[in-house]
Amino acid sequence: MKAGAAVSREEDVSLAARDAATRALDAAGLDEATCVIVAATPEHLDESLELCAALRDVVGAGAQIVGGATSCAMVPGDAATEEGPALGVLVLEQRAHVFSFRADEPDRLRAAAQRAGAGALGIVFADPAAPLQRLLGALGREAPKARVAGGGVAVEGGLLLDDDIVSAHAVGAFFPAPSRVAVAQSHLPIGAPLLVTRSEGRSLIELDSRPAVEALAALAGQPGLSGDALQFVALALNPHAGEPFRPDDFIAVQLLGVEEEHGSLETGIPVPEGHSVSFTLRDGMGARRTLQLALDRLGAAPPAFGVYFDCASRGTTLYGVDGLDLNLIEKSLGAFPLLSLRTSFELGPAGDALGVHLFTGVLALGDR
Repeated sequence: MKAGAAVSREEDVSLAARDAATRALDAAGLDEATCVIVAATPEHLDESLELCAALRDVVGAGAQIVGGATSCAMVPGDAATEEGPALGVLVLEQRAHVFSFRADEPDRLRAAAQRAGAGALGIVFADPAAPLQRLLGALGREAPKARVAGGGVAVEGGLLLDDDIVSAHAVGAFFPAPSRVAVAQSHLPIGAPLLVTRSEGRSLIELDSRPAVEALAALAGQPGLSGDALQFVALALNPHAGEPFRPDDFIAVQLLGVEEEHGSLETGIPVPEGHSVSFTLRDGMGARRTLQLALDRLGAAPPAFGVYFDCASRGTTLYGVDGLDLNLIEKSLGAFPLLSLRTSFELGPAGDALGVHLFTGVLALGDR
């Protein structure tokens, strides 16, 4: 299966579309593409009709187009800045089963998943305002044997399907091919795991039968956690109740504040009783090691193509340099067509199900 990826930083949307599509086709050795995955900064996606028309002029009138808005699009070897307009495209010889999803209209997702069959790779672009648990439920119900990866598009952007922005909770594509998906965290566990013994909604009240705020305060004795470092502390939630905490498989949860009267912690999502948790700290060097371990678990076989959903908190914000993750991926798996986009959250495996992740890089690989 042939594929190619390229990014254009032309300010004119039509020039950017033609530039990226032409170079991606050249890299793939194709005259036309059957499917095009698009990651565009909002200024380009605002002109979606012109964008799609220019893409079709290059890749062919019958191509499928699916994607969304991002704050940054990159490909390996792209040393340009993360700032400014960018249009990234991944052109594919293989046809996909594309879909749009609304919580009250799951039929298109169901039909696409059924046509793709078991073991398909699902690429999903989600609206940050979407009812995410209903999206996860639909994906788990309608595509239980698919390998799914995705992310939230830029808040000021939108979702792209066919020739224009669409009003939907998510869009995506299933590829009926062998695939691999990996999740790499940028927050690493610190201290001993704790059991959630009391919680109400998004209030975490007790850990190990003690006020949760006491456990947070105890972190001050950890190396490197004095002063401003506490602002980078989050919580790692084990996906399943009653199971030991695993440092390589958790869902990151934001800590939003402290409720002094009850000694509770306010969290970004509900943290259910009976689950084990650990406090975490953002760590650039640790994030690099975690990504390398995730890549090692994938194996070294070179894929046909890939999409990397990279949290907006990573990149230069985490490492201080451009392109570190992409260089590490290429070093581990070899050169292959890979489109990377910044996301507001990520979708990927959590235990034996699909979860919403924060602060992660989720790599989806389509195999030959």
